[in-house]
Amino acid sequence: QQQQQQHGRDLAQPKKIEHQISEGKIRQWASAEMLAYKGSILMASTVGFGIIEFAIPCISLFQEPGSRDRAYLICTVCFGGTFGVAFSLFQDLTWDILPPEVDFANAMGFSVMSRLLGIGLGNFVGGLMLDMFTDTSDADNVAYGTKGYILMCVWSGCCVLLSAALAGSALSSAKAVGKSEEPRESTVLAATA
Repeated sequence: QQQQQQHGRDLAQPKKIEHQISEGKIRQWASAEMLAYKGSILMASTVGFGIIEFAIPCISLFQEPGSRDRAYLICTVCFGGTFGVAFSLFQDLTWDILPPEVDFANAMGFSVMSRLLGIGLGNFVGGLMLDMFTDTSDADNVAYGTKGYILMCVWSGCCVLLSAALAGSALSSAKAVGKSEEPRESTVLAATA
């Protein structure tokens, strides 16, 4: 019973929640140099990813199946590599460019929700594009025409290049803030310490 009373008191007393504080270290603005370095790699990989997206329909130009398979494998390796670099750097830079006083859980949750919304809408629109070019010659199998894949890849490549431009704009703004302001500690974090 004494343990239950102690447990009830522990629950009744509000606990301090420490946000991003460990051993007296308080989060500060990311440096402009670091943002420039990571940002340049992000931009190069995103643009590379978009260019590969545009190149995927060119695989259909190969007549020999062996050549087509090799071209497909080269495209998928390059596609996966550039996408992986872009995705991981985007996550890292999203964290780095947030101001120190932001609520990180809400900001990162919004980032993930927005990404999932984009994935869902992109898949929906891509599916609609492919459905416009459904090959109905074989009733047993669903097949899509080459024009459908070309349209889908061009649209996807345009979206990737647009996202590269938006990411570049966000990085430029963050670098400008990083250069103009002295590193300072978060007012939210200082209040919880």
